[in-house]
Amino acid sequence: MSPAMPGGVPATPTWPALDPVADAVNPLLGAMLFVHAVAAFRAARRREAYGLPITLVLCLALAYGLSYLDRTLGLFALFGLDFSTHGAVHLAAWATLLVWHPARWPWALAVTLAYHALMAVQGYHTTYDLLATAAVVGLPLTLLGTSVRPAARRRADSAPSGHNAGS
Repeated sequence: MSPAMPGGVPATPTWPALDPVADAVNPLLGAMLFVHAVAAFRAARRREAYGLPITLVLCLALAYGLSYLDRTLGLFALFGLDFSTHGAVHLAAWATLLVWHPARWPWALAVTLAYHALMAVQGYHTTYDLLATAAVVGLPLTLLGTSVRPAARRRADSAPSGHNAGS
């Protein structure tokens, strides 16, 4: 039987060996975005080389801004929830990549589901916390991504034929 947390709620079991995995996911996404930006710069895809980091900064500003707003107003707490800043940053990183490389969506979905499951299993956040964070962050990220996407699409449209600019 697992020990109870305050209020009689059973504590979620954690596996300390998984902590480094959870801690590494977002930095690895950041490194992947950096590699994509450097590759775009080396391939003289200037729009992507400059646009990808700008998109990332905007998406991260949105994620951290919503986190700050929640901490200030305590809106999630009103519903017994906890805003997941890590989850919001994770979604911001994938939103950035998907703006510039939309064909990566299966990886984005798989890694995001696995990461959110790991956070729930480790007890960092409940499934409801993660779903609520994704719902609140997802719409603004989608709106931001669709406003940036035309610039990324122009890059793909001007790519030489036979070149898969979307991946």
